[in-house]
This record gives sequence, structure tokens and C-alpha cells, in this order.
Amino acid sequence: MSIKRLPTELVYAITDDGLDDKGYVLTIDPSTGHVKKATKDDVPFGIAASSTKNPVTGEVESGVEVAIIPVRTGFVVKVKKATGTGKSIAIGDYVGVDADTAGTVAKLTIDTTDASTLLDGLKKVVGIALEAAGEDADEVAIRLVGV
Repeated sequence: MSIKRLPTELVYAITDDGLDDKGYVLTIDPSTGHVKKATKDDVPFGIAASSTKNPVTGEVESGVEVAIIPVRTGFVVKVKKATGTGKSIAIGDYVGVDADTAGTVAKLTIDTTDASTLLDGLKKVVGIALEAAGEDADEVAIRLVGV
């Protein structure tokens, strides 16, 4: 018999990055089996449901367990958003990991040139924006819909 999780249960994994807040997009590092902040080339695994701040010292730690909401759950969550020129998001936009800032999201344009390119683009989807977020907003509410 295999162990199964309910869709509402969080997953826990060791993170190689210190997380100062919840809401970062994480990916699995195949070399360690740990999670880290996702880059634009990574397939998103989940959203950090907590920070890795030490509750006693307040210091951000790496190499510790973090609670993760898997991307494919369909939950509505607030995620870290990239800020800066051209980084606004509209309601209904697909969002994926930002090209410049690991662990944050930005509007994702999916290339539909051919089936292979389409599939590669869909793997990068983290969710669909449920609210508009301007260039200076540092978070946005999305519905997780990863492929």
C-alpha cells in the first residue's frame, strides 16, 4: 500500500534557500531532492506556506523544512510578485516564475507555435491572476492551476 495525501494537506520539504516570507514559488532541486526558489527555467512545484525565520532569533534560515502548498491543488493563494517596469498583472492573466527574480511571479505569455513549445509553456504556469496588480505591487492573489 502506498501513502497518500489529501488534496488539502501541505507537503513539507527542506529548502536550500532562506525564505523571509510566505508566498515564494518553489521547485524541486533534482541534485538534492530539496526545494529552492524557482527560476524561469524551472517547473513550479509549490508555494511556500510559511517563511523559514527562526521563531526565537528572527533570522532567516536555509536547510530547514518549509510547508508547501502544491501548485496543482487549485487553491487560491497570495504569491510573491516581481516588481518594476512592465511587471503589472491583470485579472485573468496566466502567471509564471519571473525571468529576473527567483521565487516571484510575473505575467506569462504562452507560445503556441507548435505542440512541443505549447507544452513547455504550460509546464511553467503557476496560476491565473484573480486580481490586478500594478508594477509596484509585491504580491498577487492567484488560483493555482499548474499543469
